[in-house]
Amino acid sequence: MIRSLNTAERAMEMEQVRIDALANNLANVNSAGFKQILTRVGQPDGIAKPGEGTDAQVEAQTNRTTAGGTDNWAPVTRNDLYHAVDMRPGPINATGRDTDVAIMGDGFFEIATSEGMLYTRDGSFNLNAQYQLTTPGGLLVQGEGGPITLAGQDFSIANDGSVSVDGKVTGRLKLMNFDDPTKLEHTGDSLLRAPEFLEGKPVPQAEVIVAQAHLEGSNVNPIDTLVAMITAQRAFEVQSSVLKSEDEMLSKSVNNLPRVNA
Repeated sequence: MIRSLNTAERAMEMEQVRIDALANNLANVNSAGFKQILTRVGQPDGIAKPGEGTDAQVEAQTNRTTAGGTDNWAPVTRNDLYHAVDMRPGPINATGRDTDVAIMGDGFFEIATSEGMLYTRDGSFNLNAQYQLTTPGGLLVQGEGGPITLAGQDFSIANDGSVSVDGKVTGRLKLMNFDDPTKLEHTGDSLLRAPEFLEGKPVPQAEVIVAQAHLEGSNVNPIDTLVAMITAQRAFEVQSSVLKSEDEMLSKSVNNLPRVNA
């Protein structure tokens, strides 16, 4: 009975992790360049890539192999859950803003922060007082030679990422990519951090394709996400009922045990 209590508790913890991730996805359905979070069961190196199978279903128990052999039906814990970034592209929409840029292929914009470089697909950029290209939060967008400066009467960004001011090429957007971008970590505001073991590399110039005055939308499907949230919430409620029932049975068993008189 104690084992079933632990199993129900762990299942509830995992469903809560799934619900939190789905809620975050739903909250960013209109965030430019946002990549939804997928919750997986397994080791980090075994995270399935988008398009390879379906999302792992959270189970109350599973077979787990340990150094000492196979521990049959050992309960899964929330520590067995991992988040993967879904790298499927979002829709590309025209905006008419010259500082908006959409990446049409692979790669991420590189953004300088006080804590190091971050990466994003959100190209809804602005100009600061120094005419530097920045994120909505004021962080500097990086070019191949440092921050992109657009001081002049007119500027344009070509499909290959080259930046021209008053008809003269002054720089080029720096796009970075990773061997497995699904392992990037969300930090907020559609920004992603690369873990220490994941090394970035510049996208070859011949492969850079961007579109000025366009934005990539979020790849979150609100209907599918809402359905998944309802499913996870119901699973949480089922396990909560199981936990309550088992607790009541345990309480009755303890209270009805024959007492030994001293």
